[in-house]
Amino acid sequence: MDLQVIIDQMVVLFIIMAVGFIIGKFKMLTPDSNKMLTRIVLFVALPCTILTSVFENEIDITVGDTLYFLLMTLLTFGIAFLVSIPIVHLLGGNKKNRGLLNFMSVFSNCGFMGFPVVIAIMGISSAYYVALFNIPFNALVFSVGIYMISSGEGGGFNPKSLINPVLIVALLAIPIALLGIRPPQLLADALRITGNITTPGGMLVIGATLAYVPIKTILAEWRIIPVTLLKLIIIPVVTWLILRQIITNELLLGVLVIISGMPTAAMASMLAIEYGGNEKAASAGVFLTTLLCGLTVPLLVYFLF
Repeated sequence: MDLQVIIDQMVVLFIIMAVGFIIGKFKMLTPDSNKMLTRIVLFVALPCTILTSVFENEIDITVGDTLYFLLMTLLTFGIAFLVSIPIVHLLGGNKKNRGLLNFMSVFSNCGFMGFPVVIAIMGISSAYYVALFNIPFNALVFSVGIYMISSGEGGGFNPKSLINPVLIVALLAIPIALLGIRPPQLLADALRITGNITTPGGMLVIGATLAYVPIKTILAEWRIIPVTLLKLIIIPVVTWLILRQIITNELLLGVLVIISGMPTAAMASMLAIEYGGNEKAASAGVFLTTLLCGLTVPLLVYFLF
């Protein structure tokens, strides 16, 4: 495992996040403009990223392999939900906040960090599986995930929000991946370039959001600490214990376990902004889990594989 690659990726993300924090502090990115950037990242750049990850796959994988991995991906999410829900319930809080904490525990940063970190550990052949993982991930985030963040006391959930570009593209990506469809090169290039906005845009949003939140407010979100332990250690270890009884392919097992141990998805902050969730707690959780995963991911790989 190339630890330097993981460390370098962490540093890059934190630099971009720091830029977002600075421009937020200097009011160059106001709360209103931050919300607009959030929408651009979520509903324009991210769908392009999903399509690009599928279009640029060149590994010869059978339909059976693809369907099997998608099934194991859904099982991985099921394990995370089963572990997270009772533990988060014990932490207390209202229904809306519990929904956010469950979201933060279950959904990993499998896009922004998943690709470079998993490839660094498992090799380039893992890229296709990370791309496949992102398909059900986005379908769940932009359906169940939106409900988890916005429902409950004071929630602003609207069933119409389930019909959005990301969910539509994620569902379309499955037959595209299975059929091996490739677009004209000019279209593929346009999608790739637009999708490149996703990572820096997402990090800028998180950094700017943190700039609006007093440090004492972040520290007051005490539930973030046990949720961080749950996200980075407990869920990936339980996932490994269960999946190793089912999956014999070390590559598939490694991809699923490592992704489950990635930090909280950066979308937690963006969706909290867009759908009326607790954006302060979401940003604090993304920041803390991202900060600590540079230590926990290498430890998990060392002890589990």
